[in-house]
Amino acid sequence: MKLGKIVTIILIGFIVSCSNKSKKNEEWTKITRESKTIDNITYHFSSKIHISRRNSAIEECQNSITENLKLIKETEFTNEMDIEFLESRTEMLKYTGMGAQGMAFPDRNTFFTLLKDKDSPIKHEMMHMITMYKWGTPPETSTWMNEGLATYSGGICSKYSLTEIYKYFIQSKKLITMNKLANNFYGNPEMIAYSQSAFICKFLIDNYGLDKFKQIWVKGFNEMISVYGFDHQQLEIILAKYVNEKHPTNIEFDWEEFNEGC
Repeated sequence: MKLGKIVTIILIGFIVSCSNKSKKNEEWTKITRESKTIDNITYHFSSKIHISRRNSAIEECQNSITENLKLIKETEFTNEMDIEFLESRTEMLKYTGMGAQGMAFPDRNTFFTLLKDKDSPIKHEMMHMITMYKWGTPPETSTWMNEGLATYSGGICSKYSLTEIYKYFIQSKKLITMNKLANNFYGNPEMIAYSQSAFICKFLIDNYGLDKFKQIWVKGFNEMISVYGFDHQQLEIILAKYVNEKHPTNIEFDWEEFNEGC
């Protein structure tokens, strides 16, 4: 075959190949999402999710509302909002900018959550929505309360109780000071900050009631002494005394397993 014919055939093949790629790049991918509104909430799912799985997720949301309202002694939740159920952290990153398990946006009346059969983030995110609707968005120094209360409500994926976890933090010198929790919550190790804050929230609510807890939520960490009658350093002493009385000796604790999270 002559060189000219070979070059012509190669050029034709290249043009056809480019043409096919161009057509392929112009194709659209159909992604269908379906919605269902019950009372004040609209639930959004991929059409790939089976109806029975959607129904169980909706039931989990409704149960979370009931249980969270009971925990914070509120009686109703009528705010309209959308709940977007996603199937992966990649999707979560795409829609929220973070590859978390769940993200609450009360200012947008929306929260995003992964669909999980175990260690679901739904109750945690629902608590964020309810408390910030009811009590307002807390100042930055109360962020630890916002995350701590949601973690206390939703639970942590650990075989240890909150008291046992706090005891381990004491004995291993991993405990975060109240100052650091209040002034730079997200700058601390995640598993420690969230579970430590959950324990402190539970302790304050159980021992001093919700009214004082809500005052700190609204006013901020610096008002602790005016609300509780003790400052953050005294609170650290009170917490350590309580936990060490419950667990006078060091406990067995698998840090590596705990720190893996959910």
